[in-house]
Amino acid sequence: MGRPAADTADLPSDDEIMRRGLAAFAELGYEATSVRELSRRLGVSHNFINDRYGSKEKFWMMLIDAAESPIMEHLHAIMSASYDDELMRFRDGVRAFLAMASANPDITRIINQESSARSFRLDYVYRRHVEPIVHAIRPGYDRLVAEGRIRDVPFVVMMFSVIAMTGVISRRGILDLIAPGSGDDSESFGDVLSEVVLEGLIVDQPRR
Repeated sequence: MGRPAADTADLPSDDEIMRRGLAAFAELGYEATSVRELSRRLGVSHNFINDRYGSKEKFWMMLIDAAESPIMEHLHAIMSASYDDELMRFRDGVRAFLAMASANPDITRIINQESSARSFRLDYVYRRHVEPIVHAIRPGYDRLVAEGRIRDVPFVVMMFSVIAMTGVISRRGILDLIAPGSGDDSESFGDVLSEVVLEGLIVDQPRR
């Protein structure tokens, strides 16, 4: 009672619905986030999610697509841009990915939660967002390894080393205890994480 119905003008904005929805799934996880709890956090009627999105599952998919699409579009732009040096493309891609992951901690936390076990949700994220960028990265990475400019590390290990850094971003609680405010500047924090990865991969990588 007292919550706006799905067709009233008092609903939160689409951006606010997305922000609150991502925050709820990031905090509680998919299984523990009930429609009732989502409705409470969104400030809407209990029927709102089913009426507008069809189900909790479809609402989750909408949130994932809305949050992940700009990130992947930016990475695809880097992969398709004209570069004189393939190594600079690789560096820019790693830096951009970790900077955006750091700037969007809720979606980063959700993806890390889902990555721990195989599920329809993980398959959805991979097929829709991750797999295309993996295929875009692979040829350039293989060339850099063949040229001896990147250490001969299996592609899957390289990908894991980059993705694993998002686990740091997902654990802001312990980060704030170790070094309060250390992750507040998301761009700088993501850049530092990327340098940790790049210094281990690139041959004769200049150290900062």
